[in-house]
Amino acid sequence: MSAGPLLDVRGLDVRIPVRDGTVHALRGVDLRVEPGEVVGLVGESGGGKSMLASAVIGMLPANAVTQGEVLFRGADVLTMTREELLHHRGHGAAMCFQHARAALEPMRQVRKQLADRLRAHRHLGGQGVHDESRRLLTEVGITDLDRVLAAFPHELSGGMAQRVMIALALACAPGLLLADEPTTGLDVTLTADVLGLLRRLATEEGRGVLLISHDIAAAALVCDRIVVLRAGEVVEMGPTRQVIDTPRDDYTRELLAAVPDIDRPLPPVDHRSTAAAPVVTLQDVHVHYRARFGRTGHHALRGVSLEVHAGTTVGIVGESGSGKTTLARMLLGLVAPSAGRASVAGTDLSRLDRASRRRLSRSVQMVFQDPLGALDPRRTVLDAITEPLIPLGLSNAERQERATAVLRRTGLDDRFLSRYPHQLSGGQAQRVGIARALVADPDLLVFDEPTSALDVTVQAQILDLIRDLAADTARAQVFVSHDLATVRSFCDRVVVVYLGEIVEEGTVAEVFESPRHAYTKSLLAAAPRLGGRLVDNPTAREETTS
Repeated sequence: MSAGPLLDVRGLDVRIPVRDGTVHALRGVDLRVEPGEVVGLVGESGGGKSMLASAVIGMLPANAVTQGEVLFRGADVLTMTREELLHHRGHGAAMCFQHARAALEPMRQVRKQLADRLRAHRHLGGQGVHDESRRLLTEVGITDLDRVLAAFPHELSGGMAQRVMIALALACAPGLLLADEPTTGLDVTLTADVLGLLRRLATEEGRGVLLISHDIAAAALVCDRIVVLRAGEVVEMGPTRQVIDTPRDDYTRELLAAVPDIDRPLPPVDHRSTAAAPVVTLQDVHVHYRARFGRTGHHALRGVSLEVHAGTTVGIVGESGSGKTTLARMLLGLVAPSAGRASVAGTDLSRLDRASRRRLSRSVQMVFQDPLGALDPRRTVLDAITEPLIPLGLSNAERQERATAVLRRTGLDDRFLSRYPHQLSGGQAQRVGIARALVADPDLLVFDEPTSALDVTVQAQILDLIRDLAADTARAQVFVSHDLATVRSFCDRVVVVYLGEIVEEGTVAEVFESPRHAYTKSLLAAAPRLGGRLVDNPTAREETTS
């Protein structure tokens, strides 16, 4: 055992003066992380998780008023000099950010970014930089070393970018790793890989890890202890199994109840008629991206056949790079099939002229993954919702009337029509995105990971809204997601895509209860479960047997 905790936060209180008063960001927070321990800091957006991380690395706003202590190896970060902070940031505590690809320098190769860290924090040079860069990438599970070292961030997948981000943090030789939402947007197998890596860094190297997440199910997989933060205040903390199995606080119970759980009983089956002509018909469809700029081509979809009928919701699942996004883009007319037959609402996707594109844009609408990023920051909610109505030749009054009606259907009122995107929460922005998709009364709605960026309680509310929309028997829905538990909770049918091919298709009960394909089985095995553990470790065994 260590002589004391690596990180010891005592009574941390943070107030930020603003124009209209003071924001009480943190309220008497106590938290500690031991060497070799993974601690999960969970809660919703705005709860203070990122503010606490900022305090740990000494990057609170300049006007912040603080009380309490943030002790790292006994030294108070809040009273460190500039020189001490420069050493602490990186060598003491290093941060892995949420959107790894965006956090990496876009114009510098991975090898140069690693070299920068190793020279600045480890004072290495020449062959030492080369050897240590390769060792660090190997440590985070990267095998194609030469390709990744030469790559720019935009050439990396989401999972690969997250591994590189962790390698950059490790290049500073930190005692504490702060992982801020490291698995948001990653599929289930990549999530398991990244979480397993964080667990190994703690168990095998003795580093402390503070895992910051709104996904309590993911945190439960690898954390020794969980700390629940709400409105800047710790409302519950304890061993993982204790917090998950016997939560004491109502807020913790609310978070747990909102988590889509793949092991919960299936919802009642509503056998809907498929006698009418399908809205989507794909027959032996191939999509092949041609070679560009010296790169080889990519066969994104291979012989895909699928029907989606009005009144049904079909879930499309698979890992990153499996072809899900290409399939969704094709349904929108953004990608043309290279071979085969594809039609949506009677429109042939292989022969799109200007008139048919206009017709398709009214027949198919998409709800995007990033709700705020999908809205123009310079335009009001009214402008965003009514944009699809402009080609219909409606008057301003008619467009506003339809916008008001559809916005109310999503749970918002007409007071939101004059607001701009920055005045909306993530959940409100996604409701606006759904209203925009509904306003032209399309035949097909395509949802592209619509809840992956939202807190679990907001996610549950949006899923309830999508479930209500599915009751409209005149419309078909396609739900693209890597979240198997979410798909299981409300889709009628499931399609599993692997390397551009549909490897399994059936009802929710057929696919989830009796999977036939090995790939489907591997996806289900990797899905986060509140009652499961990703990596067994001594602390976890003590918790479950005590």
